[in-house]
Amino acid sequence: MKPIGIDHFAKFSFLNHLKVSPAGKVAFLVKKANLAENGYDSDLYLWRDGQAIQLTDTGKVSDFYWVGEDLYFPALRKKEDREYVKKGLPLTVFYRLALTGGEAVEAFRLKAKVKSVKFLSPTAFYFVADYNPVVEQAVAQAGGDEEKAAQRLKQDEDYIVFDQLPFWSNGAGVTNGHRDRLYYYENGEWAAVTDPYTNVKAWELLEGGEQVVLITNRFEKEKKEPPTQLKLYEKSTGTFTDISLETPFCHTDVTPLSGDGLLVLGSDHKLYGLNQDPNFYRYHFRSGERVVLDESHMHSLGCSVGSDVKMSNLSSPWYYDGKDSVYFTETIDDSCQLVAIDLKKGGIRHITEQKGMVVEFVPYEKGFLTLSIRGNDGIELFFTELSGKEKQLTHFNSHLTAEYAISTPQELTFVNEEGNEIKGWIIRPVGFDDSQKYPVILDIHGGPKTAYGPNFFHEMQYWANLGYAVIFCNPTGSDGRGSKFADIRGKYGTVDYNDIMRFVDVCLGKCPWMDKERMGVTGGSYGGFMTNWIIGHTDRFRCAASQRSISNWVSKSNTTDIGYYFNKDQIGTDAWTDHDKIWWHSPLKYANQCKTPTLFLHSDEDYRCWLAEGLQMYYALKYFGVEARMCIFKGENHELSRSGKPLHRIRRLQEITQWFDQHLKK
Repeated sequence: MKPIGIDHFAKFSFLNHLKVSPAGKVAFLVKKANLAENGYDSDLYLWRDGQAIQLTDTGKVSDFYWVGEDLYFPALRKKEDREYVKKGLPLTVFYRLALTGGEAVEAFRLKAKVKSVKFLSPTAFYFVADYNPVVEQAVAQAGGDEEKAAQRLKQDEDYIVFDQLPFWSNGAGVTNGHRDRLYYYENGEWAAVTDPYTNVKAWELLEGGEQVVLITNRFEKEKKEPPTQLKLYEKSTGTFTDISLETPFCHTDVTPLSGDGLLVLGSDHKLYGLNQDPNFYRYHFRSGERVVLDESHMHSLGCSVGSDVKMSNLSSPWYYDGKDSVYFTETIDDSCQLVAIDLKKGGIRHITEQKGMVVEFVPYEKGFLTLSIRGNDGIELFFTELSGKEKQLTHFNSHLTAEYAISTPQELTFVNEEGNEIKGWIIRPVGFDDSQKYPVILDIHGGPKTAYGPNFFHEMQYWANLGYAVIFCNPTGSDGRGSKFADIRGKYGTVDYNDIMRFVDVCLGKCPWMDKERMGVTGGSYGGFMTNWIIGHTDRFRCAASQRSISNWVSKSNTTDIGYYFNKDQIGTDAWTDHDKIWWHSPLKYANQCKTPTLFLHSDEDYRCWLAEGLQMYYALKYFGVEARMCIFKGENHELSRSGKPLHRIRRLQEITQWFDQHLKK
């Protein structure tokens, strides 16, 4: 078997954006790492006659839509269009690709940064685009002259003005003043539907596009999270009606049913805060009649199971079968499953129950097509029957499972002090010999409301190929076990820390071949917080690698994109109300107790856990004479380990591995 190398992730094909035409034609995108250009190529594929057929070879297709039986996709194929966008002016050009043959031809262009589209016909559609008041003002001040507007934008590049919260967003950069705005296009003319201060978070068409139901929040300066409004737009009158379930309330998703019926998901967050799993409501918005279908707070929608070979965390549109069921994906324990809710009885039933992930799905024939991860494989296309029986259709990544040395994770559980079962896994070193002693790497997931599972993880398998044992678990605070289990508000560094340390003890007790004198710890985001917390509370680890971490809840609250509301919810206070508590939960408070050599890795455009978090902890360890190293990745954000530039992902893993080798293999 071939050893798994540091660039092994670049061998994977990442399938995403699965969509089916009205006539049942199947298309999806395939993304691949391009090491030579330090980026990713993404192209359009058609599934036909049992084969995946590549339709484009530009490497630049990021999304697409079925319009009838033709494929429409956004691209900047012309040099002048690319130069236009480089000037800071918004532009999206759509191309039409007919499956009857021939090259893609330009269909239409919009001077807007389009994010999503719902077509009524080839010449009529709604779309959501990024509204940027700075660009609008520059064009207005230039009297509509785009060249002069571009010159003004260029002059203003050297400074940034903030006058609202939030003022930036991870993955999007500076978003001060920006809104996701709804527009309507018909026969070459288009106009805004929502105003400049309304932000569209989700939307669906009703009555063939004569109505639109939207989940929005409206703000001019400070966005108050998480309350949202449920609005109904009437195209004929251009009017909006507030049809919110409650006020205030957080509506998180909506799906049209028959007539005036909606399936609405939402929460008041009164029991478990922002991480509270939503209630399900069947809602007739005209009469106001509503029925609670599920209020167990046990259903976490979408896929929160971690993987560094997924490259996508899309939320598939919910599917209503026109009768009595709505289908969606849900994180359950250590896997993501396809499930359905009964609109009459309210019960939720599992369609799939296999370990792994259903990342995306679409209805197809008498079942579903899914993009799923099973076993040690990468993401592939499957046909899933209503009974849950699966048939794998593609094998883009199967050779990677067959040809390379993979150590399958072995499950280990224990009961914690609160009486909850905690699940974890052990990856044995490749070439394992129980007469040998092996160094150990503890890997802690982010979130904290996410989960690990027994699926393939490149970095863990790479370490196993280098002779490390890798251990990881889902402590209290993780996803997939209901809101009560996930609720660690005001408890960060207590029950979760105890679970993780107990897990380490259980692993050492079960596996005498693990060398307790040669252990390292790493994690990112919440896992970075916990790594920082661990080194301030125990010296049992010989070294640590803290990634995109949290060190100081005061600075985290006042610099990050979600800090102004998320952090107060999670810690339970702010610096002005109870400074002692927010400081008590900050790893920086305990930096004077640290002795563990620690590597810090951070991205300079990480606005979820701002660079200052890593710098403060690094500075403190240096100040107190502890060995430390800081590695900053330029142009990357919070997603570096999952979707960062390929060469940066390699360098990140190289830095961590060399740090572990230096301290654990002596």
